[in-house]
Amino acid sequence: MKIFNTIEEFLAELGVTKKGISPDFYLLKIQDMDYAKRIESFPHYKRFFEIAFHEENKNSIKIGHTVLEKLNNSITFTSPMQPMSINRVEKPTGYVLFFTSQIFKPKRHQYDILLEYPFFKLNTNPIYNISKAEKVYIKNILETMYIEMTNNETYSLEIIESYVNILLFYIKRILKGESGNVLLKRYEEITSRFEEMILQDSQAYKKIADYASGLHITPIYLSECVKKATGLSAKKVLMNYQILRAKSLLIQTTHSIDEIAHIMGFDETTNFIKFFKNHQMRTPLAFRKLP
Repeated sequence: MKIFNTIEEFLAELGVTKKGISPDFYLLKIQDMDYAKRIESFPHYKRFFEIAFHEENKNSIKIGHTVLEKLNNSITFTSPMQPMSINRVEKPTGYVLFFTSQIFKPKRHQYDILLEYPFFKLNTNPIYNISKAEKVYIKNILETMYIEMTNNETYSLEIIESYVNILLFYIKRILKGESGNVLLKRYEEITSRFEEMILQDSQAYKKIADYASGLHITPIYLSECVKKATGLSAKKVLMNYQILRAKSLLIQTTHSIDEIAHIMGFDETTNFIKFFKNHQMRTPLAFRKLP
């Protein structure tokens, strides 16, 4: 499965020639793309975020292990390193927004985006069917960003950053309501709630049994649901979030390694160092020194 490390790599694969104004942002108008081009890279992973606004779309999309259909008037979310593939039937209309956490000032880490906007959970894939009013609001934001990207005038990037924030907060607000939410299967709902609980942990992470208890289910049933929804074990999902948080603390704070180990809930710093090195092939200090 191909991995796209940058937005530019992915756009080149799509045959998109229209230039962006930042390596950390691009807004693609789907109907402008040469949709007849055969793309060999799907299914694929991306190392950046994606929000897709589907105005008319008869295709189906698979994000992770979930197949999303009936996409007309909906928005979908893909987080970094979520596998994605598209079953193409015909050319859709809408926009696809790609961005990295580096577009924001001050710069943020991927974990911060996941924490602030839970619809970007790593493994469960919310899809939201938007109302007519929501469609108008979202489409206006996207069209404004597209114009700014195309014209590339003074402060265009700063204006785009502001609109990305507006869009994210608006989506966060409407997702708190009940209307329009696509119902998840039982195992998907449990996995989603499990990830929300992980993201809410501001101090040490719990054991899988503790998360299961909070969901009023057994650890075995939690593991079965997570495995069915994501293809990963519950422990692996938890570890993925632990690593993301550790990276965020190493990059964005001046805390010592000892302090970060304590924040992460490790009794001994050596245990944190061993945990990090086992998953990243380098020590926390070596990771912090990376350019």
